[in-house]
Amino acid sequence: MVKADKKNKKIVQSEKCIGCGICYSVCPVNAKLMKKDDFDPETAELAIRIIDGVAIISDDVCIRCGACSKICPVESLTLVELETATA
Repeated sequence: MVKADKKNKKIVQSEKCIGCGICYSVCPVNAKLMKKDDFDPETAELAIRIIDGVAIISDDVCIRCGACSKICPVESLTLVELETATA
């Protein structure tokens, strides 16, 4: 798994999400959690959840690897570089 620099990247979501759940299924954070015997989708700290037909990204849990943005069939998710402030 490729670790991304969380401080300089963010997943941005457009309103195009169709709630297909493909992003949920390819997320390496979610995949690791789902392999646990005691996995409970209601209480697990997932990086992506599908709520009311829309993908919701948890900024606190997401590792910003970009897997979700690469697989999204409607290009609803985009991994963006954040500008760093210069003094």
